[in-house]
Amino acid sequence: MAGGMPPAGGAPTPPPAYPAYPGYGYGASPWEAERQKQVGRTKTGLLLMLIGGLISWIPFGIGLLGSLLLLIGAIFVILGRKAFGAGHSRNVVLAIVLFFVGVIGAFALGVIFVAAIIAASGTSDPTILANAFVNALNNLLIGVIVLSAIAGIASVLFTYALQQQIGKILLWAGYVANVAIAIAVYAIVSPLFAAAIAQATSGTTYDPGPLLAVQAQATALGILSVIPSILFAAATYLAWSRVNRGEIPAPSVPPGMPPGMPTMPPPGGASPPM
Repeated sequence: MAGGMPPAGGAPTPPPAYPAYPGYGYGASPWEAERQKQVGRTKTGLLLMLIGGLISWIPFGIGLLGSLLLLIGAIFVILGRKAFGAGHSRNVVLAIVLFFVGVIGAFALGVIFVAAIIAASGTSDPTILANAFVNALNNLLIGVIVLSAIAGIASVLFTYALQQQIGKILLWAGYVANVAIAIAVYAIVSPLFAAAIAQATSGTTYDPGPLLAVQAQATALGILSVIPSILFAAATYLAWSRVNRGEIPAPSVPPGMPPGMPTMPPPGGASPPM
């Protein structure tokens, strides 16, 4: 009977079934599932970068492990970048470009340094050879400073859009500390190497002792890299903490859905739109 009333002597007639409408129901949509996967990747990547940053300054094998964790964590952040908006995605892509500029620049510096030494090795005058080595080393150290200034921006941009004000300050502080340490190492090591090379080649035979002593001092100065490492790690922790608490990314709607449309099922379960 009309109105869903039971017929005389029979069971109640069930109400008419409505077809399912997209956007309603309790199951997560494929879009939301992919979004949550990207958020999880970013959270995992930030955690790996945090651990790697804390140990990457340590010499020998531990530092290599830290660098490996930084690389793996960065890959995870790259894979999950789209869930955090266009600004963060753009920053990550730009950071990747700057990183490869640094890698290519470092390779070029190494080739130029080796080429300069090979070119000077044809002379039998130890003074000329020593001067050529000092000049090549100075060019190498200056190039490292320039690359630190360029590629270091990648470390700032990588999590910049995920940060609040204190995190952004820590990122820039780590960048400034990194460049300042590179300049300080150059100012200290360059004259020491020049003097050590002059001493090593002053006699009738080559004496590696002065150069080994300066190399030990340069290695000791490398421990100063713990300062920017801690600053960057602190900023990474703040970004990870925001993602872990669900503070970011902000709730959004699936692609193609107008702003303001509900993304959660209405109370009481699925129902047809009016």
